[in-house]
Amino acid sequence: MNHNQSSTYDRSARATTAVWSDDMLNHQPHFAEVAMALLPASLILAAATALLVVLV
Repeated sequence: MNHNQSSTYDRSARATTAVWSDDMLNHQPHFAEVAMALLPASLILAAATALLVVLV
């Protein structure tokens, strides 16, 4: 690979790199966001517990 091909690939890689701003990294999740993220897991655990209680 010669220098021209190498520099072309290098430029395209830099152009597609994701840039994270400080606002995205320092975001504090709100209680509602955390609760909504935990809701599906708690429903699955409740269903599994109910099934175990019925079987025993």
